[in-house]
Amino acid sequence: MRTKLFMALAIVLMGVCSSLQAQPGRGRKAPEFPSKEMIKELKLTDDQIVNLKKGDVELRAQMKTTWEKKDVSREEMKEAMKKMRAARNEMVKKNLNPEQYKSYLELEKKNAKNGHEPQGPRPEGDGFGPGNDGGSGPNE
Repeated sequence: MRTKLFMALAIVLMGVCSSLQAQPGRGRKAPEFPSKEMIKELKLTDDQIVNLKKGDVELRAQMKTTWEKKDVSREEMKEAMKKMRAARNEMVKKNLNPEQYKSYLELEKKNAKNGHEPQGPRPEGDGFGPGNDGGSGPNE
């Protein structure tokens, strides 16, 4: 009886370990941009989709480079991220017509209310930490 229990436990542990190893990367995957919802709601053309994806890839690369810098102060990091959010906003605005851009802002506002991360312009504050004070949480 004890041997069967031990074997069952060993099989379960091996399954858990193998499923954990099969998960690529760590953390959360960044949302696709433009999202399927955005494409549908804004009636984006194929050219717009290509241009937005290209701009998104470039901005994500810049963000990653900035995040990987070790000798940057918190204030410099906040300023760099603020500039990149502004660049993203300009990139989106440049690739949409005025009607689409207005709809995009409304969609972002709706997504923010539903708990999704905004991908465009942010409301008041810089977006860092729960109180927008630059902290990352209650332990800071």
